[in-house]
This record gives sequence, C-alpha cells and structure tokens, in this order.
Amino acid sequence: MISLTGLLPVIIMSIGIFISIQRGINDTVIQRNQLLAKSIALSIEQQIRDATTLLISTTEQVDAVKDAEYKRFMEASLVSSGVYESFYAINEQGRVIYSIPQNDVFTGFDFSQQTVIRQVMNRSTPAPAYSSAFISTQTKNPTIVVAVHQPYGIYAGYLNLTWLSRLSKSLESEQITSLSIVDRYGTTIANRNRALVEEQYSIANTELFAWAQKSGTGTLHHQFENNDVITSVNFIPGPNWYVFISEPTKSAFRASRDVLFIGLMVAVFAIIGAILVGYTLGRSILVSIQLLTEESQQVQAGVYRDIQHAGNYAEINRLIETFNAMSDEVQKREIQYEEANRQLEHALQQKEILLKEIHHRVKNNMQIVSSLLSLQSDELVCEEDREFFENSRLRIQSMAMVHEKIYQTQDLESLPLKDYLQDLVELIIANNQTFMEYAVTGDAPIISLNQAIPCALSVFEACMNAIKYGKDNDGYVKLAIAIQQEEQNWVRIIVKDAGPGFPADFAPAKSRSLGFTLMLGLMDQLKGTLRWYNDAGAVVEFLFQLG
Repeated sequence: MISLTGLLPVIIMSIGIFISIQRGINDTVIQRNQLLAKSIALSIEQQIRDATTLLISTTEQVDAVKDAEYKRFMEASLVSSGVYESFYAINEQGRVIYSIPQNDVFTGFDFSQQTVIRQVMNRSTPAPAYSSAFISTQTKNPTIVVAVHQPYGIYAGYLNLTWLSRLSKSLESEQITSLSIVDRYGTTIANRNRALVEEQYSIANTELFAWAQKSGTGTLHHQFENNDVITSVNFIPGPNWYVFISEPTKSAFRASRDVLFIGLMVAVFAIIGAILVGYTLGRSILVSIQLLTEESQQVQAGVYRDIQHAGNYAEINRLIETFNAMSDEVQKREIQYEEANRQLEHALQQKEILLKEIHHRVKNNMQIVSSLLSLQSDELVCEEDREFFENSRLRIQSMAMVHEKIYQTQDLESLPLKDYLQDLVELIIANNQTFMEYAVTGDAPIISLNQAIPCALSVFEACMNAIKYGKDNDGYVKLAIAIQQEEQNWVRIIVKDAGPGFPADFAPAKSRSLGFTLMLGLMDQLKGTLRWYNDAGAVVEFLFQLG
C-alpha cells in the first residue's frame, strides 16, 4: 500500500493552482461587469446632471413669464436642442403659466398634486427634484420630470431619455451581456427587450431589487426566470436609478470550467507520477519522515514520547535514535527550568515581602521616635528648645514618609519625586500655624531610595527656612517648588518664597545656620550643588544627578 504522503504535495499544489486561476478568472469577470455598470451609471448620472444644470442656469435670472425673448431662448436651449421633450413654467400655487412647445391646453392646469412639484414648492433653494419614470406620450420612451424652484416661480422639464434606448441597444452585439435600468420603484426604464420598457415591467418584488436597494453597488449570484445569473449593479444618485449588468453564469465562468478540466488532467498525470516516485522511494522512508514530523510537533507542544519504529534504512534508524535522545534531553532540561523558575519566583516573592516589611518597620520605628520627641517637647518651657524638637520631629517624619511611599508601591527601590514633595509640603503645613499657600510644579522624575532621603531633608530645610524668614508684608508665606529634569538625568529643584529675601551680606558660614549646614552636607552626599540668591524673594536651588 503506497503512502499518501508523497501524493499530498502534488494534490495540494494542483488544488492551489486551480483555485488561484479560478478565482482570478471569476474576479476578472465580476470586475469587468462592475466596471461596465459603473461606467454606464456615471455616464447617465452626468447626462442627467448636465440637463439639470442647464434647466437651473436658464431659469435662475429672468422672469420668464414677462420676457417673450427669454421664452424663445428657453425653447431653443431646452426643447429644440433635444435635451427636454417639453417645458412648463408654474406659479407658486402650482398652476401652469405657459408651456414649451406652446399649448394652451396646459395653461392654468394644476400641477400642485404631482409629487415632484410638491417637493420643490416646499423648498427655498433651487435644489432639483426628480419624478419617477413613466412613458412619454410624445416619444413612447421613458421620461422623468425635473423640477426646480427659482425666485420667479417653479420650472419643470420632461427629460428626453431617447438616448437610453440607444444605450441598451449598444450591448446587443454582446450576446452574453444584458443591460437593464430601473427606477427607484423597480420599473424598467431601459432594456434590450423594448416590450419590457413599454409595459413598464417591474422587478420590485424580486430578490435582485431588494439586494440592490440594500447594497447600492456590487455583484449578486442569483436565480432569475429559472436561469443562474450573475448581476452587477450600480446606483445613480439624483433620480435614484439602478444600472444592472447581467450575464448567465454558464457563459460568464466558462473559462473556469476549462481550467478545471485542464487542472484535473494535470492533477491525474501528476498523481500518477507521484505514485511512481513514492513507490520507488519506498513506503518505509515516508512513514519514518511522517513519524518524525508528528513527534516534532508533539515536542513543540510539550509532549515527549519515544518513536518506536524500525525502518529498512540504517540512516533513518540512526536519525530516529538521535531524535529520541534529543527529546529525552529536552524533557529533562524543561523539568529543571520549571523547577528553577518556581524557586526563583518564590525567592522573589519572599524578597518583596521582606523588603516591604523592613520599610514598614523602619517607618513605624521612626514614627515612634517622632512621637517620643513630640511628648518630650511638651515638657519643655523654652520656646526655642521646643522649636528645635519640633523641627527634628518633622525631619524624622519626612524620612519616615520615604519608607512609607516605598512599601506602598510595586517598585521597592524608587518613588515618584513630585508626588513625594507634594506630600512633604502638606506635612510641613499640617504642623505649622503659619498662613501659607504653595505649589509644586514641573517634571515628575523617579528617584531612588538612596537619594530620596537626602533630597527630602534638603527640601525640608529650604521650606522651613522659607516659613521662618519668607513671610510677606501681610504675614503670609507663598512657597513655590519647581522640578526640572535636564539632560543626562540631572534634576534641578528650586524652592522660592515671596519674602524679603536673603540679607546682602548673608553667608551660611557666618550665620551658623543649622539648616544651611545640613543642606550643604546633604548636597555633598548627593554629589550635587547648592545655590541661594534673591529673585523677588529668597531662592534656594539644588542640582544633582539621579542615580
């Protein structure tokens, strides 16, 4: 018994080639019909648009009721030119004032009950309205009424559609293609079968027309009068017509059947050749390769099994043995990797829990120290000593806040600087009775734990200095903190108040200021710089590189 493995590529190749060619041919037929329908629709749309434009342009300027010369111009440009069969000037009440060609029978005739006239009577612009198609009593051809509302009245023209008959006859040489044009109600306007036009044959209740109303454009494979047909449609806006290009499926896809026959013949010969080749190579090789392929897919899916197969060729057997050894080794390594990953994940979880617990306990211990300082300060009588204790307590709380922020975030090694400084300023305000307003603006860099505490203490000292010395004339403190992240990961923090500023001879070394001594030491720790100057108040500026 010969394996189908050798035949499979040939069968797939044959099917693929046939499907590709068949789709190409079918798409070409459909595209041809759609292009033809679109071209005809565009041509008809342009003809009607030109006729409508002519009607609008010739009636928009002059009161045609009073101008006899203009009436002659209208007759020459609209009716004698063959664009319109007839023309009617109608007053605002819907009654005919005069007609071209002149016919007194229509003078005074009430057109107000016609749908198309009612539509334009309600409009204040010369936007055209189109009636449904009907058979003209003059030419026995389909026609429609084009009506517009102009400043001097309503004008209606019966459009000459004789050219539609010539258009449908132009495809008579194509025995397999049929052109039909229907209006918005499904009534036939143009068809190579003249009788269908004269009897105003309707396709309103057909599957084709329902699909055309829904789609507007495209191609449908359907049954029509017991025939299998493909029909391409294109919608014509304005009069709301539909152009149908129909062709029997049998003739449209004749080339596909020819390709099918040729493809089958080629496939038969290819299969016979594949059978001979497969028979020559031997069933054993094909089975072995198939087993290797299937087991490779199993290994890829995580299923490891040994191939229990002995072929007729030593090379194939050695290949199977090597594959089995490789599969066993991959299975062992995968088990080792899974165990290592589990241990690593467990260790990471323990590390995160431990770090969070450490930060939490450090924060609690600092809070205890802060509380002890607060209790101790209550026993102090000297206000200056009490202020020293209070400032020390706030320094400890600012450091504790760093640890609190750390264990509340996913990243246990850094925190957002801007949010932290915002909370720090609110902590200072909550522990001071000074009236103040503040703003923390600028960039939002991420700062490491090692740099967060020195940075926080530096900003704390600058803020306390502003609260102590930076009051304005009304006793308020206006504090502004700006954060600027610069190139090469440098960050600049500017603390500014609106007070009197630094004295002209101010020098931290002479003033023996603890705050400035701390800020200078902390900036040395951060390998940064400290600047102070006046700019409508005292300004303290820190500059250091984020690590």
